[in-house]
Amino acid sequence: MSERVVGLFFKSDSENGARIASLIKSADYDASVNFTFWAPDDGYPDAGRDFGDMEFAVSIGGDGTFLRVARAVRGLGIPLYGINAGRLGFLASGRPENAALDVVRILSGDFTKSSRAALKCELLSNGARRCFYALNEITLSKVSTSRPIGLRVMAGGEVLYRFLADGVIISTPTGSTAYSLSAGGPVVHPDVSCLLVTPICPHSLYSRPIVLGENEIIDVYPDYESEGMKLAGDGILDIEVPSGDVVRVTLDKKGVDIIKLDYLSYYEVLRKKLNWCMENIQNEHSVVKRDD
Repeated sequence: MSERVVGLFFKSDSENGARIASLIKSADYDASVNFTFWAPDDGYPDAGRDFGDMEFAVSIGGDGTFLRVARAVRGLGIPLYGINAGRLGFLASGRPENAALDVVRILSGDFTKSSRAALKCELLSNGARRCFYALNEITLSKVSTSRPIGLRVMAGGEVLYRFLADGVIISTPTGSTAYSLSAGGPVVHPDVSCLLVTPICPHSLYSRPIVLGENEIIDVYPDYESEGMKLAGDGILDIEVPSGDVVRVTLDKKGVDIIKLDYLSYYEVLRKKLNWCMENIQNEHSVVKRDD
């Protein structure tokens, strides 16, 4: 009987994560099931770590932990399931009280997978090239808090934006409900293959968010003799990009397979986690009275 390896990922300093992992491991499984424990890197891990013959990974924590694990398993063919031990739990949607039962269901094959594209970000500097990946978004923002930065954003070799702003967000559909949403970007269903570009507080009346095709190449330059900009991926990776360097972002179709159980649909998650259309839901059964 071949061994079935399940990876449990949680922060090393998370007592709650360790407790949930212990509950998962102590449940009744077939003798072939083995659990390995991993602590997500607090830095910026990319795919390439050796997880052996891991059948699937379980992230135990909030969405930040989920994003770290997603980068680690990106492109390795290891599906990822999230148990929410944090706050929002938009990506890590499993409930801690159902954690062991969820793992049993996944081992039995009672689940579906949602393939999510990631972003590939290349920092081009004096002929050198550094590469990073993100599941939600790449953010380019101002270095100084006291004034905006000049940015030139190119798409397919043509000027898309040239403005003063606090920055710009390039996101996947998965990331459309994260920072991009807060900056006024649209919600895009994760089954849509595209790129989103969302300006952050542009000093312009006409710089609106835009949805681009899946094969687009986006280049971002510091502009207007700017002092440079900061590069972040999924809320971490704080790198200064000096004037003269280029940040190139494309869709990385290797991505991550997210395990989905039948607890909540995407639209139910929008309603429950983001209060989408809650006013209409609360009033749909009410009778509107008016004076004639």
